[in-house]
Amino acid sequence: MTVFVGRTGELQELERRLERALDRRGSIVFITGDAGAGKSSVVERFLVDAALKAPDARIIGTACSEQYGAGEPYQPFAEGFRDLVSEPERRGSKGRLKEMAAELAPYWLAAIPLAGGLIAATAATAVELKKTLGGVATAVAPPSEEALFFQFTEVFLTAAAHHPIVLFIDDLHWADRASVSLLAHLGRKIADQPVLILGTYRPADVEVTNHPIKQAKLELERYGIAHELALPPLETDALAQFIREELGAPPTPELLTWLERRAGTNPLFFGELLKWLVEHRIAQEQHGEWALARLPEEIEIPRSAESAIEKRLTRLQPDLYRLLEYASVEGNEFHSTILARLRDIDELALEEAMEPLVKVHRLVRLAGTRTLPDGELASVYEFQHSLVQDVLHRNLQGKRRILLHRKIAEILEHIYAADPALIAHRLAIHYDEARDPERAYGFAVSAAERASHVYAHWDAIELLQRALRNSLSDDEKTEVLDRLADEHRLIGRYSEALSLLRDALKVTASRDDHLRALALKRKCVVVDREFGNRSPERLLDQLRELAQEARQLEARAELCHILWTYRGLPGAGKAHEAAQEALRIAEELGEPALVAKAQYELGTVLLLGQEPARAIPHLREALRLYTEQEDTDRAGLCHNCLAIVHVRLGDYRMAIQEFDAAAGAFESAGDPPNAASVRNNLGVLLARIGDWGRAETNLREAIRIAQRMDATARLLHPLENLARLHQLKGDREAAREHWRRLLEKARETGYWNAEIIARCGLGLLDLEEGDLPPARAELDETRRLQRDEDAWTESRQACQLLGARLAATEGDLDSAIELLEAGETALASRDRFHWATFRLAHGEILARKDPERAAPILREALETFRNLGAEPMRQKAESLLAKMSDVS
Repeated sequence: MTVFVGRTGELQELERRLERALDRRGSIVFITGDAGAGKSSVVERFLVDAALKAPDARIIGTACSEQYGAGEPYQPFAEGFRDLVSEPERRGSKGRLKEMAAELAPYWLAAIPLAGGLIAATAATAVELKKTLGGVATAVAPPSEEALFFQFTEVFLTAAAHHPIVLFIDDLHWADRASVSLLAHLGRKIADQPVLILGTYRPADVEVTNHPIKQAKLELERYGIAHELALPPLETDALAQFIREELGAPPTPELLTWLERRAGTNPLFFGELLKWLVEHRIAQEQHGEWALARLPEEIEIPRSAESAIEKRLTRLQPDLYRLLEYASVEGNEFHSTILARLRDIDELALEEAMEPLVKVHRLVRLAGTRTLPDGELASVYEFQHSLVQDVLHRNLQGKRRILLHRKIAEILEHIYAADPALIAHRLAIHYDEARDPERAYGFAVSAAERASHVYAHWDAIELLQRALRNSLSDDEKTEVLDRLADEHRLIGRYSEALSLLRDALKVTASRDDHLRALALKRKCVVVDREFGNRSPERLLDQLRELAQEARQLEARAELCHILWTYRGLPGAGKAHEAAQEALRIAEELGEPALVAKAQYELGTVLLLGQEPARAIPHLREALRLYTEQEDTDRAGLCHNCLAIVHVRLGDYRMAIQEFDAAAGAFESAGDPPNAASVRNNLGVLLARIGDWGRAETNLREAIRIAQRMDATARLLHPLENLARLHQLKGDREAAREHWRRLLEKARETGYWNAEIIARCGLGLLDLEEGDLPPARAELDETRRLQRDEDAWTESRQACQLLGARLAATEGDLDSAIELLEAGETALASRDRFHWATFRLAHGEILARKDPERAAPILREALETFRNLGAEPMRQKAESLLAKMSDVS
C-alpha cells in the first residue's frame, strides 16, 4: 500500500506527543497493529510532517531485522548511534557530536563491532564509525551492562540537548532482548528531555513468542513514559479514497463492499487484493468508476496478504522474480553490489533491472547508498514490506536455497576480509542454511563471544545453540555446553546452567578428558554457591576434593581458580592459606594476568581480616601489574581496596587519595556503577574531615550517575550521606529534605534497612528541635521494621543511636548509656569513626550525672577523632570538654 489515507486521529495524537517533546516532556509511543495494518506508513507520514514542524530536530529511523535481529545485539540502536555521530554539524551545536561520543561513550563505540552486526546495519555502522571517529573504539569489553547503557544514554541526551530527537524503531517484535533492555533504560531517562521515541510492533507476534517488549512496555507505562496507539480498522470512506487515489477514479459500492468483505480493513491486504483484481481484469473502469467486471472464482481469490503478494510476484517476468528471490536471501534490506555478485551480472545492468521493481511494481524502494568495507559503493534497497521478503525467501527450497546461502556467505566474507568477525552473526546464519557446519560453528561461537562481551546474554545463548547444532566433535560440543552454562548463570538461570555443565561432564567422561572435567566440576560448585541449593559445608568438601584432584593432575592454573573459590564461602576458615597457595603457584607459572589476580585475591582476603595493613603490599603489586596490562578497571578496583584498607587503619588522608585515584580509573574505564560507589565513599570521608564543598560535590556526582543509570538502589547511600553531611553542618532544613528523599526512595524500592536509617535521621532532627512525640514515633516504627536483631547492621546502629538520644532526652540516662555501650562493643573492631561517635555520645550523656567518669571517655573520643583527622567531630569533642571544665 503506497497511497496514504485516513489515520487523521492517529496523526494528531503523534503531533501532540511531538509538541510535548519539544516542550521537554519526552515520551515513547508504541504503534501497534497486525501485519499490514499500516503502522510504518503512519509513522513515516508523521515523520514527514515532523520534519516540517520541527526543522531543527534530528529524525532518526531504524528497524529490527526478522532474519538477524534476535541474535544481533543492539541492532536498531547501533544504526541510530551511527546517524547521531555521523550527522554534519548544525548551527548552534556545541562542538561536533562525534568528538563528544569519542569522549562520552568509548565502550559503546567498541560494542558496535563486538555486537556481531553486518552490512545492512551494525557492521557497516562499525566500519563507518571507525572511519568517522578515527579508530577510537577499543577491543576491551565494557565492565558492565550499566556502563554500556549509561554511555549510550549520555551521548543520546547530549545530542538531544543540542537538537530535539525523534527516534523511530520499526518492527520491535523482532528486536533482540539487549535492545529491549536498552530501550527500557533509555525510556526512563527522557521524561524531562526533548525526545520522542516511536516503536511499532505486532501484538499477536509478541503474545505468541512472549517477547520481552511486552513487559518493557508495561513497565514504561507504569512510569507514565509509554503510551500505546493501537491502529483501528480504516473507515469505509478512507478505503474508498484509497481506491480513488490508487486508480484515479472512485469505486462502485459493489466493488468497495466486495473488497471490504474479502480483505477486511487491513490496508496491505486490501491494496494487494485490489492490485490482483486489476491485474486479472476482474476490476475494470466503467463510466468513470472502477467496478467488478465479473465475480472471480472462489478458488482464485487470495485468502491473505501473503497469498495476495505471492500471486502478484508470480506475475513478474522470470528474470525480475529471480532477482527479488536472490535479494531475499540477504534480508529485508539488500545491497546492489552483493546482489550483482550473487547473480553474477554487471552492476549497471542490475541497477537498471531494479528500476521497474521500484517504480512500476513498487515491491522495493531505494533507501540510499553505502560504502562497503572493501571500498565499493552500493545502493541500499528495502522491500516495501517485510511480508514480500518473507514470501520470497520461504518459497526458496531445496539445494538452490542451500547454494544461494553458501554463495552469499562467501561474498560477504570476501567483502569483510579485513575483519570477518564484524559479520560473524550473519555468516553463522548463512553457513547454517548452507549446511556448512564447520564454518557455521566457528562464526556462531565468535558472534556469541562478542554478544556476551556487551552483556547481550540472551543473544549469546541463541548463537551458542546454533553452534551446538553444528558442532562436529566432542571437543566442540563440550566447549559450547560450557559457554552456554556461563551465559545462563550470568542471567540467573542456575538450574539450566547446572544441567548444561552436567551434560558437558557426560561428554568429557566419554573421552577421559580429566582436565576439562575438573574445570567443569569447579564451575558446578560456583553455580551451586550462587544458587544456594547446597550447604557451605558440602561445597567446601567438594572444593577440597577438587583441589586434591588438581594437584594429582598437576593442573596448577586450574588449582588457582579452585583455591580462589574458597573466598566466597562462609565458614571456609582457610581462605587466607588458599589465597597464599594460589599466589605461590601463579608466581611459579609466571603468567602476569594470573599473578595479578592472585595478588588481588590475597589482598582482598587480608583486607577483611584482623590485620588489614598486610593487604597493602599485595594490592599495590596487583595495581602495578594491572597498570602494566592497561587494565584500567581492575586497577581502579585495587585503588578502591587500598582506600578501604586505609579507612580501616584510620588514615583518612591516604584513603582519600586512593578513592580519588579509583574514581579517576573507573571514570576513565567507563564504569559508572563503580564510579558512583567510589564517589559516595569519597564524599563520606571528605565530610568526616570537614571538607564540606568537595564532599557535597562527590555525593551529588554519585547521585547524578545513579540517576543516569536509572539505578534507584544506588541512590540510597549517597542520599543518606548527603543528609548526614547537612546535619553535620547544622543545616537542618537541607538535612530533613534529603532524609525525606531517602525515605521515599527506600519505601519505593522496598529497602527496609534504608527506610530505618532515614527514619532515624528524621528522629534525630526532631530531637534537636525539641519535638519528642514525632521522634518517639519514628523510633517505634524503626523497631517494627528492624530484622536480624542479633546482627549488627547500619540500620541497627542508627536505631541504637536514636534510642540512646531519645532515652537521654526523656531522662533515662542508664538506658541510654546501656544502648551506647552495646554499640561501642560492636563497633570497636569495625569503624573507629563510628565507635568514637558512640563514645562521644556516651561521654556527653554520662557528664550529666558523673562528669568525672565522663571526662576520660570524651578525651578518648577526642583522641580518636584527632588521629583520624575528623575535624568537625574533634571540635565537637573539644567543645564538650571545655563546657565540662567551665562547669567544674
